[in-house]
Amino acid sequence: MSGPGAGHNQVSEALARLPAPEALLAEDALQQLESLATPELRRVRSDCEAAEEGISYARRLLQGRLDILRARLDERDEPEAGRLLAALPSLLADDGHVADPAQARATRVRVPAGADRYSDLIDAVIAEDDLPALDGDDLEDLERITEALTALERELSARRRALFTRIDAIRAELVARYKDGRADVRELLG
Repeated sequence: MSGPGAGHNQVSEALARLPAPEALLAEDALQQLESLATPELRRVRSDCEAAEEGISYARRLLQGRLDILRARLDERDEPEAGRLLAALPSLLADDGHVADPAQARATRVRVPAGADRYSDLIDAVIAEDDLPALDGDDLEDLERITEALTALERELSARRRALFTRIDAIRAELVARYKDGRADVRELLG
């Protein structure tokens, strides 16, 4: 996409390319889950889970960029923040050494299918390559981009909540079917 703070239209277009919760499972279908066949319920659940994973990925990207921008804004008020920002890569680097292997934790990082759609969404506001070029002296530009990312984060969070509502309702319906015998667990194993 184009330079820092690309237009609202690019963000809207990028959002339109993401699967919307209502497109995956309409409100009226959400209220009538018992009318859907079990295989259809499983398919919709899988689609909703994949969309939620993509939105979570986008939010992680977005929050990283927001952290960088906010640090640049703080740099103006607190010169010490500049040194901290400069040291950030070494602070966050993993040197691969764990003193006690029993205390080591595996971090699961998944890049979802269609990850480009999600990174394009964030790039529509500020591309990763444009971050180093942002000057801390251009306070107005930094604030505008930070506000745009914050608004996008609110939109993604709303979509994520809507997806969780759908996923939870579908799971509850599937559990009820397994409990009362309308669905057979052996179907999952075959």
